[in-house]
Amino acid sequence: MKFKILGMVFLAAGFLAGCNSGDNTAEPEKQMQNIKELVSDYSTGKIEGNTASITAKELVIADKAGNKQVYDISAEDFFVSIAPYENQTHP
Repeated sequence: MKFKILGMVFLAAGFLAGCNSGDNTAEPEKQMQNIKELVSDYSTGKIEGNTASITAKELVIADKAGNKQVYDISAEDFFVSIAPYENQTHP
């Protein structure tokens, strides 16, 4: 009798664990896509009024009041800035 109850408990636990195995990767992928769009928009000048800087690990956006938003960049992605120059790299 104890084995039947114990077996039912394990069966129920396995069933509940299987029900919870949904795909939780959609939200981080969506957030990463938004970060890529932000980088693109700041790089092309579509967004003005804020300042943005990017490092190997984060994108930092600051408004005129100095409030900062920091976005983590995954280890799988990177940003390369290539600035053509003749006499200087940036205007």
